[in-house]
Amino acid sequence: MAETKIVELGEVAGKFERFLVIGDIHGRFDRLSSVINKAKYSPEKDFLILLGDYTDRGTENLHCLQWAMRVSELPNTVALRGNHEQMMLIYYILKTYESTIWLPNGGNKTKAEMDKWCEKDPGFLKKALYFIDARPLACRAYINGAEYIFCHAGLKPGLPLELQEEDSLLWIREIFYNGYRGNAQVVVGHTPTPYVGEIPGMENRDPYYPVKLPNKILMMDTGSFLPNGRISCTDIFTGKIWQSDPTI
Repeated sequence: MAETKIVELGEVAGKFERFLVIGDIHGRFDRLSSVINKAKYSPEKDFLILLGDYTDRGTENLHCLQWAMRVSELPNTVALRGNHEQMMLIYYILKTYESTIWLPNGGNKTKAEMDKWCEKDPGFLKKALYFIDARPLACRAYINGAEYIFCHAGLKPGLPLELQEEDSLLWIREIFYNGYRGNAQVVVGHTPTPYVGEIPGMENRDPYYPVKLPNKILMMDTGSFLPNGRISCTDIFTGKIWQSDPTI
């Protein structure tokens, strides 16, 4: 089992004006810019968590990756690793059979941009892979004593965060959503909300809006790469949500 990289923030209430979380980006810098402007994000006043999947499927994958690399250096930011960053890392570093899944899952677009950019900046690929490898897999914080866990995909039910495996944090879906019964609030991306089936009591929900499940799970991947999809941002302190313009 790989060592789980966890960022421990402790109690965060009172330290920042807002505690913002942004869901999956997938190369849509236009939608990313839209939601950041709507939320009026302030690096000096806000804490920011990015849930991963910065690239693949969009048209400005490298721009989004470079943005994530820049903001990750700010003291009030945690940029997590997503499964698409994991696929990219495996493709370039391990070159095993597993690496073949990246290109057909949107990596072909990212690789084309990467190849073109590296003609001007040959050292960029190494910097990007270092950035990905250094990404934590989860972040834990406490807000007025309540525990919050942030990760890309979810948790294997019944296991504490310290014992979670890398694959669960990056890839898990239904087992987590259906089986999680922990005390911590868990905020995730990974599974686009339009792909989630019917939820009792939410029959008329907006498919492109974050979903709060009754078992303390908040789903933040609102289909950034889909034709009518959006990128969503929420303030954990207040529950307020901002979304990119759906017409972009």
